[in-house]
Amino acid sequence: MPRWAFEPPGGLTSALRIRRLKLKINVVGERAVGKTSLIQRYIEQKHNPEYKGTLGVHMQRVEVELPGEEEGDLMLATVALFDQMGEHAIRENFRDALFYGTDGALAVCDIERPETLHPLADWIRAVSVVTGGVPFRIVFNKVDRAKGSKIGPEESAWLREQFPNVPTSMTSAMTGEGVDDAFSGIITQAVDAMLAMEKDRKVRKVLRHRILSAAARRDTVGISKNELFAGMRDAKPDEIMEELDNLVRLNLLVQYDSGPKTFLKSSSAPASFRYQITPLGRKVAASPTEQDLVVE
Repeated sequence: MPRWAFEPPGGLTSALRIRRLKLKINVVGERAVGKTSLIQRYIEQKHNPEYKGTLGVHMQRVEVELPGEEEGDLMLATVALFDQMGEHAIRENFRDALFYGTDGALAVCDIERPETLHPLADWIRAVSVVTGGVPFRIVFNKVDRAKGSKIGPEESAWLREQFPNVPTSMTSAMTGEGVDDAFSGIITQAVDAMLAMEKDRKVRKVLRHRILSAAARRDTVGISKNELFAGMRDAKPDEIMEELDNLVRLNLLVQYDSGPKTFLKSSSAPASFRYQITPLGRKVAASPTEQDLVVE
């Protein structure tokens, strides 16, 4: 049965619409901080006191139900949890393979071992280099041994300086304290980031097609950036300029000044430069479903 990231408002039987998602969450950190035990506690609701270090990478899947964007909607996420071996050489030599497609990361340290906190910056950097930046959450594990905590004011100040806006969780794989909240938190962060990216793509696609349609109406006369600014006051000028560059790159528009095509960047073009629709652009403007009009 799927797990709930939040208390269910009625479950699958009462959902009006169900959307399925796939997420990849990496659990990273130094050796013996409790990454495997946290995953086991979250998925199986149990703790194995015998420590066995992870060799390479181990993956487990879990289904999680979350409320949808609209009331009555439901999202069913299949989450692949990747348990990474806490070995620096493996991380640096195989980071592309390890972290490609990651949607979020839990960075785990051991509160009894302050030396496991600072290396989290390297783990987060490695994930970010491959992904371009995804949500992550810092987890302080083994709070059942809170009396033995070695993370003091100096470490806390370093953490605030390095990651000022990053959420944190206090967990115990042994007792289960905070474990569900930590995993639910990073899953929710990853889903929110995914939905925000989708929304931005939709907005950009609409803006791009508006620009293309405006150029199509002007046909061989073309259209200038100032004319676009005046006609699309709901869009920011830098967004319009970025989309003009994208349309030129896609060969849907050509940029010219009194005839010859130029390859100047749109943002640096003088006001006299105009944009003329190409035959391909005219086809796309007439049928927006023909091409996605998205530049990654």
